[in-house]
Amino acid sequence: MNYNNNSFIPPTHVVKNIYTSAKTKFFLIKSSSDKNIAISLNYNIWATTPKNEYKFVSAFMEHDYVILVFSVNGSSKFCGYAIMQSKPGESKNNNVYFYYDNKVFRGKNFDIQWIRVVDVPFQEVAHLKNSLNEYKPIKVGRDGQEIEQMAGIQLCEAFESNFIKINNNITDTNTKPNIPPMYNMNTNNYVDSPNMNENIDMIKLYPYNNNFNINYNNFRNLYEESQYNLFNFYNPALHIFPIDLTNMNYDEYIYLYEKSQLVWQQKMLQMKANMNCIKQ
Repeated sequence: MNYNNNSFIPPTHVVKNIYTSAKTKFFLIKSSSDKNIAISLNYNIWATTPKNEYKFVSAFMEHDYVILVFSVNGSSKFCGYAIMQSKPGESKNNNVYFYYDNKVFRGKNFDIQWIRVVDVPFQEVAHLKNSLNEYKPIKVGRDGQEIEQMAGIQLCEAFESNFIKINNNITDTNTKPNIPPMYNMNTNNYVDSPNMNENIDMIKLYPYNNNFNINYNNFRNLYEESQYNLFNFYNPALHIFPIDLTNMNYDEYIYLYEKSQLVWQQKMLQMKANMNCIKQ
């Protein structure tokens, strides 16, 4: 990202409004490795190839939300989804994706906002067919394959179901979750606040945090040293305090989350200091 650990994961009622909107478009994204996904989680960014540029630009300009559903090749599962935040070539970050020989990937980067980082095994959604791809299973398709809207909605429902299962102590499926709202740095207000204009595109208000922006080589070292999976890497509380959230109440969760942010910030600052010493 811009390491986005100062905003809470969007609650169910907000997320549902996104993926059920008539002005939402869905695309399948195939990643060659989970390292690319980890980079994306850290920088809130993705990079596309020229063959996908036009369709992504058109979708972004003509729709309220463009959902990108991610899967790592060979993983037999979807690993999460995000929405586009800028057109290809208009990202706040550049040169964060590399080929295996460390040459910079020259595809156009664009900003995204991760919505859910949770696994949905292919067998769980084997019944979903994509009418935009000859009614083949939804898992089948090249990178950038468009997903028919109803199939995309049902896939997002599967993500939400699995998300709720692992967060059932802090997510209420019947009422708005008792989770602090997300703060919008641009308007000095809260997302979903009664004072906000109801017509504002809420998901594009989620703030970016530039305080933890580290270069790719530093991040790669951090990633390779991590013993945790992508979900834990995305969640600072779990990355620093690898415990089972289901064993604590909401107040304990919030306390731990806030505490972890301080530790995470110290860890990032220390890593930057170490790298500066090495360069000197």
